[in-house]
Amino acid sequence: MDNSLKLGLSQKLTQTLKMTPEMQLAIKILQLNSLELKNQIIEILETNPVVELDEASAQNTEVPLEKLAEQTDGGAVPSREFKETGRDDFGVDWAKYIEDTEHSEFKISSGGYNHEEETTFENFVSKKSNLREHLNAQLHEVKLNATEIKIGEYLIGLIDRNGYLRHTNEQIADLLKVDVEVIDRVRKAIQTMDPVGVGALDLRECLMLQAIEDGYCDDAVTAIISSHLEDLAQNRIHNIVKATGIDLEEIQAAVETIKAFNPKPGASFPSAGDDIYVSPEVFVEKDGDEYVVTMNERDLPQLRINNLYNDAIKNRDKTEKETYEFIRNKLEAARSFLKYVDKRKDTILSVTRAICEVQKDFLDFGILHLKPLTLQDVAQMAGVHESTVSHATSGKYVQTPRGLFELKFFFSGAARTHSGEDVSTLAVKKRIDDLVKQENPRKPLSDSHIVDMLKKEGITLARRTVAKYRIELNIPSSSARKQH
Repeated sequence: MDNSLKLGLSQKLTQTLKMTPEMQLAIKILQLNSLELKNQIIEILETNPVVELDEASAQNTEVPLEKLAEQTDGGAVPSREFKETGRDDFGVDWAKYIEDTEHSEFKISSGGYNHEEETTFENFVSKKSNLREHLNAQLHEVKLNATEIKIGEYLIGLIDRNGYLRHTNEQIADLLKVDVEVIDRVRKAIQTMDPVGVGALDLRECLMLQAIEDGYCDDAVTAIISSHLEDLAQNRIHNIVKATGIDLEEIQAAVETIKAFNPKPGASFPSAGDDIYVSPEVFVEKDGDEYVVTMNERDLPQLRINNLYNDAIKNRDKTEKETYEFIRNKLEAARSFLKYVDKRKDTILSVTRAICEVQKDFLDFGILHLKPLTLQDVAQMAGVHESTVSHATSGKYVQTPRGLFELKFFFSGAARTHSGEDVSTLAVKKRIDDLVKQENPRKPLSDSHIVDMLKKEGITLARRTVAKYRIELNIPSSSARKQH
């Protein structure tokens, strides 16, 4: 083997870090939301006899974990601290070991912040999986390559709350710059998923998918669905009999079968736009002209050291070696756990404060004032790695005076104004949505007209970009919106 190649391989291997147990614990705890963290604390209480619940009525005479850990030093407890390898407080090379999680669903809750409202039971109920989550979970079980899976994720994002994908394969292929055949293949894969009928272009295709699933082929059921839905809707049964040449009795039986199908297969799932009830990680409240960020720790059990084990550590000479080692190991485990719980808290607070600093205008004036913001921007402000920001914000919510938001809501790309300033793509989408809602239904705005109107407001976008945003907003084309 060439010496230079050997040297390259050696360098690559030596630069790779091993994931220590403490690194793994730091990563695990950072990714937890408040409800998951509560469950982890409860598990610690059940499995680690050294710790117990710190009841409010109990006298605060117990030794803190950190201090008790110090009492076990002097060679008895080896230090497991690891040196930081970068700017990240967790001491982990996140770029190598952590992949960014997928963006979670978010919902803008209406109304201002209310402490009393936050303590109600409903706000702590886990949400049911929405249709998008349900389909994405199945996407990786079908036979698609990596590119097709990404396309599948995009198509699933276009499916409306009733389960329809109301965009043609040609439209999507043109937008994504791929062959129509690829879109068709991915779409058909989605149509094999639960619930049956999902991913259909229209009612006819939705019902036909369900008919095929139930084994109907070339009979009265498929004949009615393919050519006589309007007659069915108007109860013109004899017209169907006459057109198909099928006996009345068979047609009536087919009608009853079709009525049992679900015309809205996605409606039983909460959509991304439905209210979701979660426990916020942080509270943001306005104090004068500034916003104050505090951690929500109301529902988290507080731990302390059991006095029995405290005494055992203090009286090492009187404690059997095996017993002492057991207590020491359990203590170190508790110490590490609480250490990274505190680190998690500090990270989430610093990240949220950075977000609020950038998005103060949004908090003051609303979504049209949402500024472009990236993970890198916040990482630099908070002094951590981008992946740390990703995991600190994923699946975690903040209660603000403007409502409840997922922290990842505040990240978005940018469009450019005439003056050279950046404006959030979310704000642009909101403006497009507003323009469509205000249009004359008999003369709906084309994508070109929307481009011109945005240009007058100082926002320059290509027509293709407007079309992309319109599709992402589930807004049909101007011809489809026209009312006669």
